[in-house]
Amino acid sequence: MPSKQFSLPLLDVVPERDTHVVRCYAEHLEGLCLSDRKTSLLISTARHILVWLAFNGLGLDKFDIRHLDRFIRHECRCPGRRRTGGKPGRQRRPFALRFLRYLLETGRAEAPPEIGAGGHLATRFRDSLEKQGYASSTIRLSGTLCRHFIVWLYLSDIPLAAVDERVQRRFLAHDCVCAHPELFDNRPSRFAGSDSSGSMLRLFAAFLVDRNVIPAPVVPQRHAEHGEHLDAFLGWLRRHRGLRDTSIKRYERHIRTLLPTLGDDPGTYDAARVRNTILGRLETASRGEVGNEASALRMYLRFLGSNGLCRPELVHAVPTIPRHQGESLPRHVGQDDIERMIATCDVTTPMGMRDRAALLLLARLALRASDVAGLNLDDIDWDRAVIRVSGKSRREAELPLPQDVGDALRDYILEARPRGGERKVFLCCRAPYQPLSNNSIRTSIVGRAIKRADIRGVGPTASHLFRRSAATNLLRDGAPLEAIGTLLRHSSPDATAIYARVDVRMLRELVQPWPFEGEAR
Repeated sequence: MPSKQFSLPLLDVVPERDTHVVRCYAEHLEGLCLSDRKTSLLISTARHILVWLAFNGLGLDKFDIRHLDRFIRHECRCPGRRRTGGKPGRQRRPFALRFLRYLLETGRAEAPPEIGAGGHLATRFRDSLEKQGYASSTIRLSGTLCRHFIVWLYLSDIPLAAVDERVQRRFLAHDCVCAHPELFDNRPSRFAGSDSSGSMLRLFAAFLVDRNVIPAPVVPQRHAEHGEHLDAFLGWLRRHRGLRDTSIKRYERHIRTLLPTLGDDPGTYDAARVRNTILGRLETASRGEVGNEASALRMYLRFLGSNGLCRPELVHAVPTIPRHQGESLPRHVGQDDIERMIATCDVTTPMGMRDRAALLLLARLALRASDVAGLNLDDIDWDRAVIRVSGKSRREAELPLPQDVGDALRDYILEARPRGGERKVFLCCRAPYQPLSNNSIRTSIVGRAIKRADIRGVGPTASHLFRRSAATNLLRDGAPLEAIGTLLRHSSPDATAIYARVDVRMLRELVQPWPFEGEAR
């Protein structure tokens, strides 16, 4: 019997109730028909655990994964154990885990409450992902990763309520030796702090924040160092100038770049400081970028002057940065290339149906990427065959809905668009089905279409290609600039005049022959 193998020192230091557990464990192993070598290693590891626990003043009922981790790492000086000059090593971990599993299954040990509560939250998180329509592979990843995180927190002695971004980074970077017989047996495969692990962990953290398990991350007060009046200025742009969020973010970036040099106290501004702030930027930034910063500064000074915070005439102290207008022609392609890009969409898939509807809006109505991304279900008036778009400065306009565009939108909305309460028309095809951003329209939809159609020389993400091509092709077909400006919803004729330089055939009719020497001029 395995019980006869116990040495005298083991019986001296280990309580009888714990040695009885090992005898039962040995009998359990004999019933599994394992090899003699494996059975011997399993029993030897269990006996070693008993000695180590007793040597540290602990009983077998206190044994859990934290003690198991300490046992694996300890430098063995246990009574009755043969000195090998090293630690038990990680190769003993599976045998120790097998013993802990037996203790948990037979009720001789209990899982820590932190593990139980964390495992329950991980299960709820997995269920929420399933309800949101995530792929089965993603759900499996969530199950392994979140349980791994719970075990690591317990091994690291970090309470769940203390989880923040720093703790998440530590977990993603740790040298993994985690294991728990009720959650997973061995080291999670392919874990190396990968991008997929980081993304899933952030989703789990957001789930815990929503349920008040962990505190919400603290948003740093970026305005504390510079920009006492910046918040008020951004609100003024939104309320009184009607700018969209993307434009407001650009203004914020430009003003925040200038404030360290300009200063926070508008009462100290003078013409020399304002002028030198812009001219000094020319040493480190391009003329185009500095020109945009100068325009933003003029707007900022108008706001400050209208509120009596600085002298209003300082607006005229902002230098003008000369820029060559129209030094390059708008990138465009012919109508055949536009149709070829649209035809590359695979309408047998939800993504292809979505992409085709978006490309048709860009091509037929010359919309901007932001117009397509911002389109709501309520903006489509099916009875009148029009759609409402809100362009720059939130200027709304109604545009006719061509038949092929309407058919593509109808097919996508009824057959391929994910169901839910989101009102935006164009959504991601994979959970969590968020609305597409402007960049998604450019890089995902337009970029893929350009690559599939093998269109060269237009840039990888030229969403304005459709808008500029529509204007150019209309001009070449004889449409007047006023009609083109109406289609493009330009507020100024100067914005449309750039397309007059694209009609090369018309320009050839106007060009005068170059005079040769001796000819009358």
